[in-house]
Amino acid sequence: MKAQFKFLSGARAGQIETFRKGYIGLGRHPLSDVRFDAERDLDVSSRHAAIVRKSEGFILQDLGSRNGTLVNGQRITGETLLQNGDVIGFGANGPALEFQVINVTDAPATAGAVTGEAGGTEAHAERASSPPDVFPAAPRQSTGMRIAAEVSRQTAQLRRTTKVLVVLLLLVGTGFTWMQWDTGRRARELTRLQARADSLMVEARDMSARYRTELQGIRDALGASQLETARLRRELAAAGDDGTSVSRLRAELDTAERRQRALAGAVGGVDYRAISHRNQDAVAIVLVEFNDGERFSGTAFCVDSMGTMVTNKHILVGDDGTRTPKRIGVIFSGSTQFWRGEMIGVSSDADIGVFRVLIKGGTPRVAGLAPSREGLERGDPVAILGYPLGFDLPMEAQGGQPIAEPTLTVGTVSKALTSIVQVDAYGAPGSSGSPIFDHDGKVIAVLYGGERESNGKIIFAVPAYLASDYLKTLNLPR
Repeated sequence: MKAQFKFLSGARAGQIETFRKGYIGLGRHPLSDVRFDAERDLDVSSRHAAIVRKSEGFILQDLGSRNGTLVNGQRITGETLLQNGDVIGFGANGPALEFQVINVTDAPATAGAVTGEAGGTEAHAERASSPPDVFPAAPRQSTGMRIAAEVSRQTAQLRRTTKVLVVLLLLVGTGFTWMQWDTGRRARELTRLQARADSLMVEARDMSARYRTELQGIRDALGASQLETARLRRELAAAGDDGTSVSRLRAELDTAERRQRALAGAVGGVDYRAISHRNQDAVAIVLVEFNDGERFSGTAFCVDSMGTMVTNKHILVGDDGTRTPKRIGVIFSGSTQFWRGEMIGVSSDADIGVFRVLIKGGTPRVAGLAPSREGLERGDPVAILGYPLGFDLPMEAQGGQPIAEPTLTVGTVSKALTSIVQVDAYGAPGSSGSPIFDHDGKVIAVLYGGERESNGKIIFAVPAYLASDYLKTLNLPR
């Protein structure tokens, strides 16, 4: 028997696959037998479900998927025997397959085997007793016709050889002509490329001279901005109790500091390597198991040396906020050690959750949380450290256990609102809870989701100051 799957919906709708295997894996993982689109079928887990062929038929099993497996609209909780025409759903809103069993039958028996030995003997006897058919003799050809036919037969090979030689000659002639044309084309192309290279060299010299002048101008402006900032600080210190002067000088100081940071970025750019080295040890993969046995993975980061971890609320209590985590564990960057976590609380105003990991000797921490959204503007460069797709991405291993290694992605702020930061970067399942850093290496937002139609290229985050405000309400020891 063979198992046939027809994609009813999703990125591969209309396609059909057939397998003759004892174990059939279904999911978005590249090694799955029935593989879904890794970027568009996001409701399907990496290793979502499996079908095992047993004596009673094909058995469907859910492999701890995030959104569950359904048969004819009903979510399964254990092994389920599949019937012809069953519709397998991957989450309530995910793609669906139609399952069919194809029976492979033997070739039809021969006529002698069907009729039996006796019937075959009777047919043979009947053929032997019947008179043979009589055919009239063919008329004898003339000698001239026989000679013409023999000549035609003996020269046929020569004619075929001549035709092959003519074809080969045409091919050689065509090839030679094409080679001459291609050689000329390549010579002309080389001439054009040399002209472009000469032009680029001249342009590079001009740009180098111009940018040296502009860079010196930026450095001069940066020096002037630093002097202005120092002056404003002195005037602010000397303002005393004059509220009007203090407000004016503070506004001027904020403007001068933003201008100085922008000029510094224009000179030195963003050092993503330094951001990663400074913060990666505090970023961990978080694994949550709920009371119903379902498991979920995401990202968390430590904000102090006491093991206080920040992640998304939906990771700890589910999308609807009503689930209870049975177990919480984390594996920090560069480690295989699994640490137990203890739930502290979730915010009622933002997708922020907090738990604690107790480790003797303390924990690494990120450089800090931005206290407000001041200075965060559209176009600012950002860096993201997290675990998109969990352990499905390549990682080193030690003793058979994977070493947690976060992925660094970069992007830009495309929208900065009061309660949402929109970033043009990359996100995937497992990225939830990832810290987003500014050019100074401080956390400015916490990633929580993305726009489905953008295939993970437009993501949303909670501003870091909302996480900081929630941490203050918990009165945590520092």
